[in-house]
Amino acid sequence: MKSKIAFLILLLTPVVICAQHKSYAKHNKGYFCDVGVAFGGTFPKKNEPKAILEVFTTQGYQFSNTFSLGAGLATYNTETINIYLQLRFNLRDINESRTHYTYIAIRAGYSWSTWTGEAWGDDKGPIVDPRFGWSFYTKAANLRWSVFAAPSFYQFHFVPKIGLAFEF
Repeated sequence: MKSKIAFLILLLTPVVICAQHKSYAKHNKGYFCDVGVAFGGTFPKKNEPKAILEVFTTQGYQFSNTFSLGAGLATYNTETINIYLQLRFNLRDINESRTHYTYIAIRAGYSWSTWTGEAWGDDKGPIVDPRFGWSFYTKAANLRWSVFAAPSFYQFHFVPKIGLAFEF
């Protein structure tokens, strides 16, 4: 249990790095960070469905108000380590007067198990995670956050999920 808690703390450490005193009303060029959680389930053949809790963080570069590229780290139920690249396209040019917009993102990467199998990493495979989301800006708290739906493919299993992310 201690190792699972330590792993989650390590995963969320970039939040401290991300916290800067700037306006998040629009996406400025430069470094970005997001952290979040997603809930979903796997539906493997001949097995019972399994609930999934994903915790993730993405670090990257915002090239314009509409395009960013980043790399991230995630875990499913602290049973996997998922490493991925993310491309994100905001579907509207973001300015300080607009408080919300839609976006699409695609994540692609690889996953290794931490607890299942006879040896570390026995259960491994690719991840493809298209996301469709809506990002909001809350002016009173200077906070940008988003909700999303993701019809993911994890180690050749379909994993539908919904999530919440905070953007820095």
